[in-house]
Amino acid sequence: MYWRFFVVLILVGAGALQVNAQSPAPPTNNYIFPLFVNGASGGSSYRSVVRITNTSGTNPLACTLSQRNTGSSFSGIRSGASFYVANTVDAGFSPLSVTPVTLDQSLPFEILSTSGQSGLKTGYAKVSCPGTVDAQVQFSLYDSKNNKLGEAAIAPATMGNSFQFTIDRSDGTRLGFSLANDSTIGGQYAVIARNQFNSIVNQVFQFIQPTSQVSASVDEMLALPSNFVGSIEIVGVTGSNSYVVGLQFTGAVFSTVTPIVRSKPIGS
Repeated sequence: MYWRFFVVLILVGAGALQVNAQSPAPPTNNYIFPLFVNGASGGSSYRSVVRITNTSGTNPLACTLSQRNTGSSFSGIRSGASFYVANTVDAGFSPLSVTPVTLDQSLPFEILSTSGQSGLKTGYAKVSCPGTVDAQVQFSLYDSKNNKLGEAAIAPATMGNSFQFTIDRSDGTRLGFSLANDSTIGGQYAVIARNQFNSIVNQVFQFIQPTSQVSASVDEMLALPSNFVGSIEIVGVTGSNSYVVGLQFTGAVFSTVTPIVRSKPIGS
């Protein structure tokens, strides 16, 4: 069930491509989350929670939570004034929306939660602040009776060009990934499978648009043996700002996984 629902996320994310969009000027501190999801489909739903804590000496600290494609509004923890609207900045296939979040002495941290009530959408999110913060995204899967089926946390991703995961499919493990291209440069990205001897056994090239995100399952992109043991490398578009997070399933259990990040592809 869980893997099938991730496939739904992939299909939803496949249409979330941005065309001719311009990224805003980068502020002092950016925290990128390559997978952000909210909404319902087929009786199940995803909800995301963004936790932001002010770790700088700046007070107040005016931050911005940006979303590509999802455009979700949030409820916060402050009583009586805790609704945060996502303001659409530009349209297109992967529209940009922004939500101001101010942390001060009376609210040094905030917990922003989506409702999961709208149609299912996936994209990526960015927390931007003039000072340092601790930021994290957690997403949860619920059934039609509002029972939580699973959850996983995503830490801010590291920018790179090469992202490597190790994988052992002999126990039924399946690997998916989300790639965020937070730049105005589009082009081809690569998914490369290597065996335990570091020899390439299969690879595929796909296109990603500027300021957009794609999610995919490795075993649906590459023909691999059911007992495959080795590594999967995601290579981003040259010159882009690329970020990747993995999503691993083993039966009914799922979790996020962090790749090894490099500035150049393996072997370069």
